[in-house]
Amino acid sequence: MDYLIIGASAAGVSAAKEILKNRKPEDQIFIFTDENYPFYYRPRLIECLSGEVKVEDIIINDQQWFEDNNIDLHLGEKITEIDAENKKIKSKNAEYNYDKLLLANGSHCFIPPFSGVDLENIFTLRTAADLKIINRAAEKAKKAVVVGGGLLGLEIAYNFAKAGLDTTVLEVAPYLLPMQLDKKGGDLLEEKLKQNNVKVITDASTKGFEGQKNVKKVILEDQEIEADLVLISTGVRCNNGLAENLKIDQSRGIIVDSKMQTSNPNIYAAGDVAEYNDNVYGIWPPALAQGRVAGKVMSGEEAEFKGYVPSHKLKVAGINVVSLGELNKEGEYKEEILVDNDTYVKVIKNNGEKIGAVIVGQYSEQNQILADVKR
Repeated sequence: MDYLIIGASAAGVSAAKEILKNRKPEDQIFIFTDENYPFYYRPRLIECLSGEVKVEDIIINDQQWFEDNNIDLHLGEKITEIDAENKKIKSKNAEYNYDKLLLANGSHCFIPPFSGVDLENIFTLRTAADLKIINRAAEKAKKAVVVGGGLLGLEIAYNFAKAGLDTTVLEVAPYLLPMQLDKKGGDLLEEKLKQNNVKVITDASTKGFEGQKNVKKVILEDQEIEADLVLISTGVRCNNGLAENLKIDQSRGIIVDSKMQTSNPNIYAAGDVAEYNDNVYGIWPPALAQGRVAGKVMSGEEAEFKGYVPSHKLKVAGINVVSLGELNKEGEYKEEILVDNDTYVKVIKNNGEKIGAVIVGQYSEQNQILADVKR
């Protein structure tokens, strides 16, 4: 059996690890990635912006691990075509046969139609290669603007500030993290970020960028901000271009069932490229879970993915931020604010059961609340 996996991050490698458990002597496992690094912990790329962490420090499985497990890892090889009828995939210079194929090729950064976006020193951060280029630019920069105040954007801004850059975050919503927090939580987070040298502008409608060759200004609807480095963090989109010409069901991503199987029985999808029950998760934990299910099913085991409860637990500028479960819902739900000072804690209840929670700051009973919501 030839198992081919496109993508060497969370979903792809977790699938390979499951296939290894059921591998027969004649089975072959191939993994293809257009990146030049083996499996690394992508969420920590942001920390590399401050210079305190290097890409080499976040590698989870190095090339030697793949060799030791007899996995044929193809670094820097971009797959350009899938021939589902003949069960082949093709790169620029080669083609490979498969019995089972897993699409785990992730997502790409979405860039809105800003004017001037082709100016130099305007970046997105998705890969280790992106990071290297951004770090070189940051060494010469003084003023950084991050367009997008989501989880990734705030982490990026904090690390720019730690590196000594005058840093501003632009968020189009009325408060930070509107998908994870309510207004009180978002406003408290904004205050804490300002204490850590990160400026925040909310209700910020970015129109574009100005400069001769390099970016010099960010143009908003009502003001201009000086910048010699801009990072755009406005969400991601599935890399489903490879499947465009295939007869498999697609919407925002490649549609899969609970076994991570597409409408073609020999092709599976997992991670950021996959859409399950109208959800494209786009974060690390469900990508790992989906990859494990795909690997098990591809190699003959029974397994099912049963969805994922949205959960965000992170440190932004050393600030504890937790968001779990059903938030900002309409209907017969009760909100209970437990703490509202330098720490903010809110739980959402339905019929007396905790179904969601928001925490900004340190709270001694956090683990109990999280356990109640997950239950």
